[in-house]
This record gives sequence, C-alpha cells and structure tokens, in this order.
Amino acid sequence: MGNKLATKPCQPQHDLLEVDTPISCLAMPIRRKKITDARSREFRLRILATSDLHMQMTCFDYVNDRPNTGGSLAKLATLIKKARREADEAGAACLLLDNGDTFQGTPMADLLARDEIHGPHPMVQAMNALHYDAGGLGNHDFDYGSAHLDKVLFEQNMPVVCSNLISSELNTVKTQVILERSLTDQYGKPETLRMGILSSLPDKTALWNQHQLKDRVAFTPPIPALRDAAAALRAQGVDLIIVLAHMGFSLFDEGPAAQNLVSEVAQLADVDIVVAGHTHLRFPGPDHAGLKHVNTVTGRVHGKPVVQPGPTGNDLGVIDLTLRKADAASLCTMADAQIALWATGPNTAEDTDIIACTQDMHDQTRRHLGQQVTHIEKPMHSYFALCQPSPIPALLAASKHKAIRKIIAGTKYADLPLLAAASAPSTGGFDGPENFLFLSEGKVERRHISGMNPYANHVWAVKTTGAQIRDWLERSALIFNTLMPDAPDQMLINTHIPSFRCDFIYGLRYEIDPSRPARFDAAGQAVPGARGRIGDITWNDAPLQDAQEFLVATTDHRASGGGLFKVFSRDEIVVQGHAPLQAAVMDYLSDPDFDALQATQPWSFPKDICRSAILLTAPEAESHLHEIAHLKPQVCGQTDDGFLRIRITL
Repeated sequence: MGNKLATKPCQPQHDLLEVDTPISCLAMPIRRKKITDARSREFRLRILATSDLHMQMTCFDYVNDRPNTGGSLAKLATLIKKARREADEAGAACLLLDNGDTFQGTPMADLLARDEIHGPHPMVQAMNALHYDAGGLGNHDFDYGSAHLDKVLFEQNMPVVCSNLISSELNTVKTQVILERSLTDQYGKPETLRMGILSSLPDKTALWNQHQLKDRVAFTPPIPALRDAAAALRAQGVDLIIVLAHMGFSLFDEGPAAQNLVSEVAQLADVDIVVAGHTHLRFPGPDHAGLKHVNTVTGRVHGKPVVQPGPTGNDLGVIDLTLRKADAASLCTMADAQIALWATGPNTAEDTDIIACTQDMHDQTRRHLGQQVTHIEKPMHSYFALCQPSPIPALLAASKHKAIRKIIAGTKYADLPLLAAASAPSTGGFDGPENFLFLSEGKVERRHISGMNPYANHVWAVKTTGAQIRDWLERSALIFNTLMPDAPDQMLINTHIPSFRCDFIYGLRYEIDPSRPARFDAAGQAVPGARGRIGDITWNDAPLQDAQEFLVATTDHRASGGGLFKVFSRDEIVVQGHAPLQAAVMDYLSDPDFDALQATQPWSFPKDICRSAILLTAPEAESHLHEIAHLKPQVCGQTDDGFLRIRITL
C-alpha cells in the first residue's frame, strides 16, 4: 500500500484561510478526481492532526500576565471546524488525531497536577468538545506521574494509544485501536473503512521521568513495537495504518540510542501515514531541508505521507487522501495524498466554545499566580543570559544549592564541595521573541517563578569528578556557534540547540571560547581531536583537577541524561526525590540575597578574541544595552519574526 502514493506536489490555495506566514502549501479544496478505471471505487478522507499542545488552551501568557498573539487550541478549533465543513461539503470523511505532550506546559497544568486549582480538566473538556477520534502520548505527559495521567485520561472520550508502553496502572491506554468510518464512493455507495491507530514515544521517557514513575511504567524500543503491531493490524484486514509518532526527524546521527525515528517509522512496510512531533519543528516546510528520503514540499518521507504540526497550537496538520478500492475483496489503497500545515496567526479567531471550557481554570490560575512572593530593588531579566551571566540562572542555582545543602547536612557528603548547575530559561528560541523573562523592581509574583521553571523538574544532587564536570560544560557550550574571524553577521547561538541544553555551573570560574570548535557534537559524542571551548576552570581560585570529587545540585532531568548529557548511575545520584525546583526557589526567596545574585559571575568569554556575532533577543532589550556595554552592542534591526538583532564584539 505504501508504494502507491502520488508524488504530485500540491499548490497553495491562499483563499482557504488566513495564514500570516505560510510555511508549506495548504491542502487543496477537496474535489472529485476523474476515475480512470471504471471498475474501481473512489473515496475521500481528510485527516487532521495536532501535536505538542502543551496545555496552550488560549492565547495567554501566564508568566507575563497578558494575552499574546501565538497559537492555541482555541485557534486550532476554528481551523478544525472549517476543515470539517469543507470535508462534509465534499462528501469526505474526517478524522481528528492528537500526538501527545498535551497535558503539561503551562502554569495551569502545574497547578492542576498539584491540586492547587480545582475543577474539571479544561484540556480534556476541550478535546471532548472537539470530538477527537484518537490520541497518543508524549514524554511530557508523564511529568506529573502515572497516577495523575491515569486520572486525566479516564475523563477522555477518545481512545488513547501507546504501542510501546508497559504499565499495569494506565488501564485506559491501548496498544492499538481500530476505527471504523463509513465512506461514500463516487456512485453514492457506502463502504466501511477500517483504520488502525498506533502510537509511540521515546523509550528514554522512563529514564527522564524515573522519579515520577518509580519503575511503574516502562517503554520498549519504538520500532520493533510498531513493526509488530502494524503487521498484526494488517493481518486483521485493516485498510489504513496511521502512526502517531511522538518523535521527530533525526537532524544528525543520534547514535544507537536515537529518539527521533520518524524516518525509520515511515520505512516500516505496513505503516501508511505518520504524524510526527516532539521536536517542536514543522513538516512539510524548510525545517527539515537536506535530509535523505525527505521531500519537504510534498510532505513525504520514503514516499509516505508525514505531517508534523508546530507546537502550542501553531499549526493544524492536514492530510487529504484519495482512496481506491478495486473490488469487494480488496483493501482500500491510497491513490493520492496531499499534505499541508494550516498555520494559525494573529488574525485567527479563537473559538468561543474552547474559551468557555477553560475560563474558570484560567481565572483561578491568574489569581494564584498573582500572589506576591518577595520584592526586588533592581530589575532582573533574561535578555542577555546567553552572552553574559544573568541573575536568573544564578537564582535557580542558589535555590538548588540551598536545598541540597540542607539535605546533606550531617551526612557523609557534607564535606564534599557543593556546586550547582542551572540553565537559562526564557531566552527566545523556538517560542519566539515573547519568550523572555523581565522582573521590574518591586513585587515578585508566583507567575515569575513559574517563568523560571517551565518544566516539572525536581532538585537532585550527583557525585561527580572534575573531569566529568569539564565534559558537562563542554556539552553545554555546544549552544554557541563556532565564530569565524571577519564575519560580523554570524549568529552567536545555534538555534537548533534549545537553551535548556546549556548548563552554567556555579561555584566555579571558567571561560567559554566560541572561536574554538566544540568538543562534542549535537548527539553528545566526543569529536576526535577537538580541543574544546572551556578554559581556565578554577575552584577556590585553584585550577580544577580531573580527580577532584564534587557534589552538583541539578535536576532529575539532567541527572537522567536529559539533553544528551551523561546518564548518572544510581550510585552517583546521592539525592533524589526532593521537592520540585519551584518549591526550592520559593524557599530561597523566603530570605534571598539579590545583591549576591546580581554579582555572581561564574563564566565569561575570553578577552579580545576579536570575534563579532549577532545575538537575537527581545525588542525590549534595547533599553538595557548599557548592561552589555563591554560587548560593544550595535542594534541591527529586527528579524521577520520579531527578534531584536544586536551585534556584539567578543
């Protein structure tokens, strides 16, 4: 079946809906095609897909307490209803699927998981109102533990599938599901189409969420699980097999433990269609240009239809299929497939039914987040956190340090030097120029703390050595591009590396030299012969020794190898199961030392390496350029998506 796809690219039809920045062709209006074989029957099916919604119910930024112009499920609902109307008018069946990472991602999700706000789960209410046909799970859906997830899924009307899950607790999750829908051919004769839905996510999810799952949930490798399940479905006479693959395209060699396996899923003989996700990129479109066996215009991978909608309600994936059936005994086959993304934009209206589903929880969330935590006398922000030390990562590090120091007091670890690792949250990236944090002088509210902690991480501590710390820092330094001489407009930051993969380690002093090639590649593997970027590391004003032992306060995600870092063994993890990072920050803020946070400078660029580069930051950063005067900042306009371009000199 998979080798019978048409490869004719679709042409944009801009009258379908308003799209602010089209990133691929739009699905063509559904229409009947001329039948070349009088004996065959033709059917039309439209598949709609969402992915990585991350609880973005409406266009509202809870950290900054204001509406935004981004995506949302409420905007997608407008497109979903339009797509369904078109399908109905053309006599086509329509299927709506979700690809996971649905129930985590906003402060509302955190408060629901901690029972700090109360009522029906708004995402479940909204998805039930939109009549989703089936859904898969993403790794972040397990961030609050299996008991919370089971409670949420129990309320859903749609079947939820995960084909590589092993758990006796998640009783509502199915390994596979067969959906039957009635289609009508060109002669008005009905036919029942049987569609098999499979789903998978990275098997490292159990490792990344080991504290929450506590060995109660496990995952098998995705490809063998999908291969066996798809073969079983085909043996049952299923016409069409769709995989909700909560994984993306591998943009580089991820090694033997790869987590982004969309290409491998598309190669499976019995798989017909793939919905991708996880990486927050888009397909079709330019995000995946240059990959083998991938057609970024027609939306095909190894010749099969694949769609990956953008995250947080930015896109609706649309696949329009022409199916044919040669005779009564045969299965339906795909004669044509057109794949597209329908992008939401500032002018896309939000559906009032979805807003109604979330209004009560929205109001409760805003009231909770508006509570004052402390006050500051100097502003704090993340505008320049990737070109000089920032007080916000310093606050996170100090909070972890305090939490672990309390726990190890009086233990055998009390005499080991304690360091703390922290990444720089809210530094733009995939989430755009609004994804920065600014705390003005005056009161600090709970919403600001949520902005510093976008993930459900817990504070852990690991025992490690000077040599391992050096590797830790080198992996973090991959976020910087290798800066060449006499190239004034090269980008400082590698936009394919999210900022949560860059840790700064507090308690040390060191330099990061972006003029040198990175010592590790994007897969976290050492580059032979590379000198690396980290230099002059000192602890207590003395050079760091490879054999020195330290404790490092970090998060469960990093200790478990999240971000392609070292996976620490059970013996090396000396503190686990502690409070959430957000609670540690709140505890620190009960008696903060803001002057120390402002003054903390663990890292710097070497002096006079004679390189210039472009930093992308928030437009509001222009009022704070005096803070990076030593980098000789020059404003160079804005990007098409609204980032401020600043040329700096190292």
